[in-house]
Amino acid sequence: MIPKSITLNKNKRGIQIEYEDDQFLLLTASYLRALSPSAENKNKLGKENLNNYKEMFKSTSITKIEAVGNYAIRIIFNDGHNTGIYSWDYLVRIGAKSQNF
Repeated sequence: MIPKSITLNKNKRGIQIEYEDDQFLLLTASYLRALSPSAENKNKLGKENLNNYKEMFKSTSITKIEAVGNYAIRIIFNDGHNTGIYSWDYLVRIGAKSQNF
């Protein structure tokens, strides 16, 4: 699903993704940082409990969001992490699981 808009919250602690069918995803910066699809993060995610990430990234904020072609975004976080490319499909997939985080 291609988003209609992506808005960074004023406090920079999350994003709101709006879709054509008036559906929304609200994703926190800590959740997005914990589930960054970067190679570095994927290697760590399998080795550590996701709950540990919740604590590790609780003070994370988003510095900037950049478009990557017409299929994804890159999120730059205040801790300097900027290598994850979040495809539209990946955002929908992790958004469906975000209530458990």
